[in-house]
Amino acid sequence: MKAVWTSSLESGNATIDEQHKELFEHINNFFDSISREFSHEITVRTLNYLVKYVRFHFSTEEELMRKSGYPDLKEHMSAHRNIVNTLMACYKKLISSGNSERVEDELTTLLQVWFVEHIMGYDLRLAAYLRSNAE
Repeated sequence: MKAVWTSSLESGNATIDEQHKELFEHINNFFDSISREFSHEITVRTLNYLVKYVRFHFSTEEELMRKSGYPDLKEHMSAHRNIVNTLMACYKKLISSGNSERVEDELTTLLQVWFVEHIMGYDLRLAAYLRSNAE
């Protein structure tokens, strides 16, 4: 299973697009840790790094939104919080579970669907706003 970056996900903002591409790499590292049946410890570490990167990326986006006066800042930040909260809940389950298969399935769905939907919805709206206000 792979998360595939396509040009349809590009926002036009070089920083955000580079971070999204790197985010997809971290998601794929997590998928690799599952599909190759790495140890539970490696899977947990891989997810921990992904969560840290997600937080870093979201803080970058939120700073960009603040600086640009983005009108949907609160809604977008709320979506970020929901993603982080869900990731953290899964991370905690993964740490505490002896058998991580169910948590891994939940995370796979989250990472495949939610992040792409978030980028296609929230982030592309932000990109359109940034482009229209740069002119």
